Amino acid sequence: MSTPAALVPLGAVCMQEADASAVPDHDAWLTPAERQWLGERSVAKRRADWRLGRWVGKGAVACALDAPELPPDQVEILAEASGAPTARIRAGVGWAEVSLSLSHSGGVGFAAALPGRVRLGCDVEAIEARSDRFVDDYFTLDEALWVRSEPTERDVRATLIWSAKESALKALGEGLRLDTRSVEVQGEPPPPDGAWEAMSVRGPAGITLTGCWRRARGFVWTIALEDARWW
Repeated sequence: MSTPAALVPLGAVCMQEADASAVPDHDAWLTPAERQWLGERSVAKRRADWRLGRWVGKGAVACALDAPELPPDQVEILAEASGAPTARIRAGVGWAEVSLSLSHSGGVGFAAALPGRVRLGCDVEAIEARSDRFVDDYFTLDEALWVRSEPTERDVRATLIWSAKESALKALGEGLRLDTRSVEVQGEPPPPDGAWEAMSVRGPAGITLTGCWRRARGFVWTIALEDARWW
């Protein structure tokens, strides 16, 4: 695949990551509405993943609002009708002008946030093998060729492409409702030391998303957004 223009990847994007062990055992850090939602779910894994996502999300929102001392129980993260997370501040301020994306995989949570309303998506994925059928069904021809061009890096590359697609589809507000082959990822594999590398995603109707990806601790991390000025 061709390489996108080099980007400075962190900029104003606030990121938060944490292992499941960092999430408090109690629920006092959740808002009443969040506790109600959680109380209506009984599947242990879903509850744990949801709590992990909210924990990192609240940290990212506080960062994006430049309010590092904001208590977690003053940030409420619920889902829109589309399933996308929306954050608000409970202290009478109303809906916060912040864009938020959440992800979790293998007991690791990841969140990205920006002040204002922009198309933003993030994703974390455990690096794992994906079959040839998976690659052919969900990747474009160029992506599939790139994945297979370096056998020793095949699993990393397949995970990178899948994660970048997840981030891009979240940024577009579609999630996996949209054909994953309608977006095409471009970039070079990031180094194994956790450094961020630039990538881009060509979407439908001429939309181009810019972003970055990295690999660390057996996971791939990706962020995509439409407004490149944040980078």
